[in-house]
Amino acid sequence: MKDVLKWVVYTGIFAVPFLTYYVANSNFFPFITGKNFWFRIIVDITVVAWMLLALYDAKYRPKFSWIFASFSILLIVMFFANIFGEHPLSSFWSNFERMDGYVSLVHTFLYMVVLGSVLTTKKQWQYLFMTSLGVAFAVALYGLAKYSGVIEGGSGRIDSRLGNAAYMAIYMLFHIFIALWLFVESKNINLKIVYGVLVLLFVYVLIETGTRGTALGLAVGVFVMCGYIGLFGTQFREFRKYAIGGFVLLVLVIGGFIVGRDSEVVQSSPNLARIANISINDLSIRATIWGMAWEGVKERPLLGWGQSNFNYVFNKYYEPKLYAQEQWFDRSHNIVFDWLIAGGFLGLIAYFSLFAACIFYLFVRPILNKDDTSFTVLERGILLGILAGYVTHNFVVFDNIVSYIFFAMILGLIHSRVSTPIPEIDKVKVDEAIIFQFATPVLVAALIGVIYFAHAPGMATAKDIIRAIQQQDPKVRLEYFQKALDHHSFAQQEVVEQLAQNAMTYMRDQKVPADIRKSWGAVTEQELLQLAADKPGDARIHVFIGSYYRSIGQYDKAAEQMALARQYSPKKQAIMIQQGFVELSLTHNDKAFDFFKEAFDEDTRNLEAREYYAGALFYINKPEEAIALMDSEAAKKRFAMSDYLLSAANQTGQTDFMIDLFKKRIEMTPPTDKAAAQNWATLAFLYHGKGDKENALQALSDGMKQVPSFAPTATCISNNIKAGKDPQVGCK
Repeated sequence: MKDVLKWVVYTGIFAVPFLTYYVANSNFFPFITGKNFWFRIIVDITVVAWMLLALYDAKYRPKFSWIFASFSILLIVMFFANIFGEHPLSSFWSNFERMDGYVSLVHTFLYMVVLGSVLTTKKQWQYLFMTSLGVAFAVALYGLAKYSGVIEGGSGRIDSRLGNAAYMAIYMLFHIFIALWLFVESKNINLKIVYGVLVLLFVYVLIETGTRGTALGLAVGVFVMCGYIGLFGTQFREFRKYAIGGFVLLVLVIGGFIVGRDSEVVQSSPNLARIANISINDLSIRATIWGMAWEGVKERPLLGWGQSNFNYVFNKYYEPKLYAQEQWFDRSHNIVFDWLIAGGFLGLIAYFSLFAACIFYLFVRPILNKDDTSFTVLERGILLGILAGYVTHNFVVFDNIVSYIFFAMILGLIHSRVSTPIPEIDKVKVDEAIIFQFATPVLVAALIGVIYFAHAPGMATAKDIIRAIQQQDPKVRLEYFQKALDHHSFAQQEVVEQLAQNAMTYMRDQKVPADIRKSWGAVTEQELLQLAADKPGDARIHVFIGSYYRSIGQYDKAAEQMALARQYSPKKQAIMIQQGFVELSLTHNDKAFDFFKEAFDEDTRNLEAREYYAGALFYINKPEEAIALMDSEAAKKRFAMSDYLLSAANQTGQTDFMIDLFKKRIEMTPPTDKAAAQNWATLAFLYHGKGDKENALQALSDGMKQVPSFAPTATCISNNIKAGKDPQVGCK
């Protein structure tokens, strides 16, 4: 029995690194859901086997360290923060896009504990790191093949099997230091060469992810590592010499990089240029978001809003200057503010106590106790470096399942070396009959229950969303969406949003039978309203409901929902603009004007708001004010490509203004574009409409030269104009 349990535990531990390569293509958010669900299931199975093994043999039982204690306190704090947070369901389970709630935090802790309890020798950790390094090598090669266009048509930034360049970057960062760890541990010169080559490969891949925060994290991590070994590595003279040389070399490389940042060599590489062009101004958007987050912290300083609830803060304290950014941020992109929002100051302190514990074991205790042999100086330097790089990365990015896994691995390694047995636990003797007849069936039953009730519904939902999207028959598609809804998983909002987006298309499509459209409408409205009831105060949900009602012509209901969205996010221009369009649909032009003007006044640099405000001015018969808003080249380009604005101008007879815009539109539209011919034809019609026959014919002549395929139609229109006929008669 013990041998079987050990096999299960070790299989689980060594299976986790392979998840990085796994992509669940049949799932919604395939790069996220597959890795997360299987991480949870593997950890659950491994933990059950480990618990039974620990009952048999005390050497596998959990031990005490301040890392273990700090993580335990963090879990306790975050449990209460989530319970009393804005939306507990999101806090505990998150959603498919992130899968970053309390459940993930618990599984990260459990993986760390199992690692620290089972892997107790250097050789075991070397095997785990070598396994992970092999997977990282495969992931890097796949990323390079994709980046170069050998597979999947190429990509601008390396994301490989992780689906996000930033996730790939932090994965490479961990493995750069893991390769360095194995390099200093190995006595085999051939292996050292392999590890050295892998370090260089992973550094290159990290740079080609174009993730500036992680590149900075790498520099900080190497500085810390080299600085520590250079200061304290007196017994490792050769490595100390390399560390000091590496420190100096890094300073020179960074200095040279800064000096030559504008050189052709740097700027010709998009990702290198992206890193080279880092400036304080790049943080202006993030700083604005952090300021909004701080407002949320001041409102709930002790326990915060709960995990995965930053969207409430973002909407409530939205700053109009973010008009050009993503409108539904769910993270502050800063580790300090993310934890302040999630768990308040108690959560932040508990989280950083993990790093404080690591620093104590790696830096403080060796100074206080010269006989401390838990780690060599080289090992301490590498671990301090990886922790420094990881924290630096998280100051402008955020965690994901991959960073959690390898953070847990590093914590587990340190815990395994510094932890001490807990006598009260170790001295307990458990009869084998009790283990076999009671503990085993109870734990196995609990495991099956957790997988069936906690994980299976979400996994089935992720598959059914994709199955629904793949269906061509609207009736069958709705049936699959209904299946996804019936699982009642934590991702209900994502299912309903996908359902609503499809419904908006089908409800307007007269080719779809009336009874099927009616079914789509009934299900969608019911689920949207239920979602709003289950998750009160979420502006995004009310925008979705309002957009749905607007798409099916129920404008009064749309106005009500947009007003609710505005209540929860009072300064977001995107919502004001939606309110304006609803009022236009109701033919309330004056009310629409008020909303568009308000959106524009929040930040006059907002070209989208400027466009709609100008259109509203046309609708209330103030054409001079509308035309005056076209006061820059950027505004003119925006206006020229706006069918909404041109329609508004046309309804008020602003022909000269439209001619000016269509000239700009033609200038901006490539001759090969499908719309190019129509643009020239419209320009000709506009001239003809104002009685300018000469310029109408000239436009058609120029159009034929620019767009050869337009020649037959242009000739027909020209002949009609010359003959004094309707220009369009007989012309296709």
